[in-house]
Amino acid sequence: MRDKLRGILKFVVALAIPALLVYFWISAQKMADTEVKSFKDEKSKNPDQTATTVTNYELKEVDDANTVKWHLQAKGGVMQAETKDVSLVEVKVEYFDGPKLKMRMSAPTGIANENTRLVKLTSDDKSHVICEGEEGKSRLEASKVELNKENQFMATGGVNILWPGVAKVTGDTCTGHLDKGAQFENIKIVGNTHSFMGHM
Repeated sequence: MRDKLRGILKFVVALAIPALLVYFWISAQKMADTEVKSFKDEKSKNPDQTATTVTNYELKEVDDANTVKWHLQAKGGVMQAETKDVSLVEVKVEYFDGPKLKMRMSAPTGIANENTRLVKLTSDDKSHVICEGEEGKSRLEASKVELNKENQFMATGGVNILWPGVAKVTGDTCTGHLDKGAQFENIKIVGNTHSFMGHM
């Protein structure tokens, strides 16, 4: 009788082990699913805003002949992974007509977007955003300058445009376009505008 009971007990234990393994496996799966769902919910509530620091940052646009149209350089920057915005310091943007440099812009800080090619240049307490045309033929100074990939620009905050020996115009906001030769065209200045003609 005892041998029979032992045999039954062994059989029950033998059946219980795989049943327990299946139970623990199912439980582990449910826990894993719960953890994954919890992680996804947390990520959707708080998207990952990891940023990458870069030095000697560059962004440029070339035409079909592989000729550089404009070239942005900065001493350093921080790129946001989600938006592709790069916060820049010590920024310089150069515009070219073929191989010839036609305009140079400089700013203490700025933001560039690698997807949209939108560039925003900003001043600080010490320096304004400065745009200088070829051989000093024109100079624009402002607190902020925005440029898009269609070469349209908007300057705001204490805008001064100087054509040496010709005229000087000041205002609050200036919009316009850079032509193929990187010269200002279709300029419109609004808000508290003043103009001065003659030697400047």
